[in-house]
Amino acid sequence: AQKKKVMVMEIRAEIDPRMTRYVKLALDNAEKIKADYIIVDMDTYGGVLTDAKEIVDMMMDVKQPLWVFINSDAASAGALISIACDSIYMSPGASIGAATVVSGAGGEAAPDKYQSYMRSIMRSTAEENGRDPRIAEGMVDENVVIDSLKQAGKVITFTTSEAIENGYCEAKVETIAEILKRNNVTDYEIETYKLGAVEKIIAFFLNPFISG
Repeated sequence: AQKKKVMVMEIRAEIDPRMTRYVKLALDNAEKIKADYIIVDMDTYGGVLTDAKEIVDMMMDVKQPLWVFINSDAASAGALISIACDSIYMSPGASIGAATVVSGAGGEAAPDKYQSYMRSIMRSTAEENGRDPRIAEGMVDENVVIDSLKQAGKVITFTTSEAIENGYCEAKVETIAEILKRNNVTDYEIETYKLGAVEKIIAFFLNPFISG
């Protein structure tokens, strides 16, 4: 029998135009190799809001099972991208949340029109994948109050165990192989998508402009 094909794409840097291009090329590659499963290897503190939305839109169109492995941090735009995946897995000591949009200069909170946009995207993405939209909104807005979970004044950032308890993580795992085992994928080959030399040069000239 033919082995299942698993493609891993790495979101382990700032979310910006370079990452958007990488994700597009990775998803194109998944179609080219006829990947059966796609896994996002995630570790990011966030980045450009518009790029995060573009990445989310691409991910929501993926037909194959799309899982994310948060091996350390999925903050801000990284949290949004994680919520867009079908299943979320986290390593021990990982975190997800803190999605308030900040300006590029000084890291101060961006104007409310950006916060409102982020709240809306977080809610709708969470709803689409069967997750509590109020929790997603609470990752952005410090004024959201959720009984027994969140008081006003802080945004939500979940540890691995907290994310599991609140429906934002399927399980604590230590490796991608463990994710595949949990999903009964036993006979497979993994390809981690990497940029070629030409694409690395193109990516070098793409720069971010607003952080979130």
